[in-house]
Amino acid sequence: MAKISLVRLDSRLIHGQVITKWVKIAKANRIIIIDDELSKDDFMVMIYAAAAPKNVSVEIISVDKAAEEWEKDEFGTGTVMLLFKDVESCMRTAQKGVPISSLQIGGIPNEPGRVTILRAVSLNQADMDLLEEMHQKGTEIYIHIIPEEPRMDFDKIKRTFEG
Repeated sequence: MAKISLVRLDSRLIHGQVITKWVKIAKANRIIIIDDELSKDDFMVMIYAAAAPKNVSVEIISVDKAAEEWEKDEFGTGTVMLLFKDVESCMRTAQKGVPISSLQIGGIPNEPGRVTILRAVSLNQADMDLLEEMHQKGTEIYIHIIPEEPRMDFDKIKRTFEG
């Protein structure tokens, strides 16, 4: 059974110093990106694997495959950082039985129909509805873009979203 040390939602997935810092803090030796679309793109799988810190393996799997792998042997061995690029994939993964007790949100870009919650994090109503459902089921949800800054808890996220 692998230890899930961090579950992070960040549309950029593996990127620069931010991810390097979080991998160290999480003491992860594996990164599992759960994304249906990316799991089918061999080229992007190679790009993300090359972007990871040395000594950290990268797997990109679909939501269904993640559920299968969890059910089979709880992701095997090692210390795992789960990465998602959107709220919907994270919620579907949780619904299929992968335990997500805590969800760190690090980056969701602003676009029409989204409310900026904090610099690099913007949410729409569908995101908020899914996050609220996860929160009600006991998942700790917070925004924490970089380790050097304070985190924002879900109650403050909701207040900011509601304006």
